[in-house]
Amino acid sequence: MQISDLRLNMLVQGVTMLSVLAGVGFVIWELQQQRELLRLEMFSEGTITNREIFMSGAGENPAIVLAKACEGSESLTTEDLMVLNFYYNETIETINRMRLLENGLYPVDAWESNLLEGRFSFIFSTAAGRAWWESFGIDSDVREPIDAYLASLGPPNCAEYFGNWKSRAVEIEQNWK
Repeated sequence: MQISDLRLNMLVQGVTMLSVLAGVGFVIWELQQQRELLRLEMFSEGTITNREIFMSGAGENPAIVLAKACEGSESLTTEDLMVLNFYYNETIETINRMRLLENGLYPVDAWESNLLEGRFSFIFSTAAGRAWWESFGIDSDVREPIDAYLASLGPPNCAEYFGNWKSRAVEIEQNWK
């Protein structure tokens, strides 16, 4: 009878040890998950703060300056160029922050599809945006894809693009009346 009790005791101890090891493994995994979530939360807060700092330099209504750069009907003042610089630099900062998370939150080169056809298409559709880019210094692994995209755009066409958009909006509005 003692041998059976001894085996049962060893079996219970073995199961208990495996349970404790599984629990410790689970706690370690949980801590890693919490650390990753905290890192992403801090990164997100940093991104929001960075964006607010950059855009605070663009003034209360950067759309006025962006429209002025798009239309090209008025000369851009030094103040206008400073507003554009804050606006454009915020986009570059977004790329840099996305690149920090490559192979984690974002796949490698995700910034290209997310930003080139979104924000960069507007920046590079203005002559001021193209001039800004030509004078901007940045790593070649970012510069080369943007230069290739820029070559595919052709000449700046912001006014034409928004002009087509505006005429289509007017047409739709008239059809509703």
